[in-house]
Amino acid sequence: MMKDRDQKQKALKLSVANRWFPQLEVDVEPGRAISEKAPLVTDLDVLASIPDQFKGFRSVVFDCKTKAKESPVNRALWLAGVLKRMNADQGISILKKDVIELDHRLMANRLGVILLAEDELDLYANATTRGYGGVLGHVGDIDAWDQLYDITTNFPKLDAGMRFLRSTYWMADDAAEACRKTLATIRNLYTEFDPAKPAHVAMFLDFCSLFARSLAIVVCQLFKAYLHPASQADLSEALLVMLYGGRDAYQHRNEMFKMVKQSKSPDQPAPDLSLPEWDAFLQLTRQLLDAPGEAQRAPLILREVGFCFLRGDTSYSFAKTLCSETPQGARFALLTPGYLCKAGKLPPEFAKLADNAILPLLAVK
Repeated sequence: MMKDRDQKQKALKLSVANRWFPQLEVDVEPGRAISEKAPLVTDLDVLASIPDQFKGFRSVVFDCKTKAKESPVNRALWLAGVLKRMNADQGISILKKDVIELDHRLMANRLGVILLAEDELDLYANATTRGYGGVLGHVGDIDAWDQLYDITTNFPKLDAGMRFLRSTYWMADDAAEACRKTLATIRNLYTEFDPAKPAHVAMFLDFCSLFARSLAIVVCQLFKAYLHPASQADLSEALLVMLYGGRDAYQHRNEMFKMVKQSKSPDQPAPDLSLPEWDAFLQLTRQLLDAPGEAQRAPLILREVGFCFLRGDTSYSFAKTLCSETPQGARFALLTPGYLCKAGKLPPEFAKLADNAILPLLAVK
């Protein structure tokens, strides 16, 4: 059972009402650790990704604490350090306090932190967010998150995947690294996924939602630099450079990759380094470039559809609402599982189940 449930529930509602992409209880790793298994630094109660046409996503960290004796400004100083570690843009600290000194609020604000007493969160949310009190689907329901994180109780072999979803992914230095690692994690676990199990389908779609989030950032960066690359070859070259950390880094990695491949198959010409199913990835990326801002809406749709599988909800009512608000985002949400299923070597039934769930949600013109 999660601590501070009421506060986290409200942070989830605020996020989803704003159509932000929330992640509950993110475990923060130290990064550049010396130990083989470094201890976690802390955990974030809710980390929400806010669609942004220039960055891809901005992020806000919700800190939910019930310690009545803790100094609000000390909490703000701690959260400011967390924001720096996570490269986040804004913090909101929710405290069990009757009164928070105005000077403490002002100082916290200069650090990028909003201090709120527990009974002020609803006031803040209602004043800033239309639809805060409305229906917000399963992503906005903390009980669904309990069920997601409990999947590994019955399927312990998927524990590495769950650790990735709630920690490793969020520790990536950039979206390109997150893209590569999401796909690599799926490929490492593909034998453990069974499309006959709704929990496995839900977890697959959660991987899709994170992959879609990273790809939306890559597409945003690509669009700002190239708008629409003139040819498939130009797009391929630009993506390879972006995904592997620049031209020099790609060339070095490519040479090493080809050496390894050549040593294993000396009679065969070694292919160039790229993501699996590269042509399909290029096709997906080109379609996202048609509406890069709408690509940022796909992750929330994918996560909500995944949670519907988890909860046994075949109505997909909130997912349909999300799709009606962003038809292009819904189309991108439909395209993503097909690529990730094929590139991740998963049974094709996963892509078919995703298609069957999302296709009826698309707006018909």
